[in-house]
Amino acid sequence: MERGRTQVIHVSPDGSLMEVSLELGADSIAVSSPRKLFVLPAIDTGLSPYEVAPDGQRFLVRAESTEKAEEPLTLIVNWPALLKKGTAAQ
Repeated sequence: MERGRTQVIHVSPDGSLMEVSLELGADSIAVSSPRKLFVLPAIDTGLSPYEVAPDGQRFLVRAESTEKAEEPLTLIVNWPALLKKGTAAQ
């Protein structure tokens, strides 16, 4: 076993993002008490609610917007054909 220190990040049953430190010895593993980092937003998409940045210093958290969009979304289908015809989308 390789010696060193590492962290394990997990979601607790109450939706909190938790961190546990592991100190790896030659023949042992010392485990710290879990430390609460923050509470994740309650969103059930079937996907992981977070990603850890490669440097381990930041998190990308999945969240829903609390604001409603007031403008409609306009979707232009087959827009390359409109450009060829010189037609402006209205």
